[in-house]
Amino acid sequence: MDKLKNEFASMMTHELKTPLTPIMGHCEMLKEPGLIGDLNQDQLDSINKIAENALRLERLIGDVMLAQRLEIGQMNFDKQKFEVTKLMSEIHNDYSQTMKEKQIEFVNSTREDLSLWSDKNRVRQVVDNLIQNAVDFTPKNGGRIEIGAKSEDSKVIFYVKDNGMGIPMEVQPIMFKKFYQVDASHRRKHKGSGLGLVICKGIVEGLGGGIWFESEPGKSTSFYFSIPLEVYYKNRLA
Repeated sequence: MDKLKNEFASMMTHELKTPLTPIMGHCEMLKEPGLIGDLNQDQLDSINKIAENALRLERLIGDVMLAQRLEIGQMNFDKQKFEVTKLMSEIHNDYSQTMKEKQIEFVNSTREDLSLWSDKNRVRQVVDNLIQNAVDFTPKNGGRIEIGAKSEDSKVIFYVKDNGMGIPMEVQPIMFKKFYQVDASHRRKHKGSGLGLVICKGIVEGLGGGIWFESEPGKSTSFYFSIPLEVYYKNRLA
């Protein structure tokens, strides 16, 4: 029964995603100057809104598909050596303009030269998810988000810290459950799937690590995840 449910879910998410590519393609085509005549600003805004919501739906479906693959153990990882310090610098640079626009202080505290044998893209995906989560729950004009990585006990510990609203004590035990967020109305406001932390947990555990958080309600939250260093060293010697 579980196999049939998983196959059905996989089929449905694929079928839902298929029409989105032509929708987004036609939106871009409609904005081409001279194709259907000049568009006024209201018309352009409507087309952009269609494209924005199609992209949001594509991301939501992608989250469901990824969570499904993680649940049934079908996630493949592309492991290779990469420089952690360089990755964290790239992430910091990529988000700097957005943080500046939101007037959020954004700090990269990585100080060590670190290397890993792991899936760089999936590690980045986890950091990206945690940063986006921090942005959603951090006040503009005075917010602060800190990212970093450090070596500790044969592991690399990645972290994302914020001075946002924190996580209420009563919901902390279920933060990594499917479709849960601190506040359901907040999820609707920020248009999230509620799967971000579930995906992070699945990826990190698939890479042999662990994920956890510390939070002081009303003041701050810090998310951490670890990737074993010995995975890199073992493969380097092979």
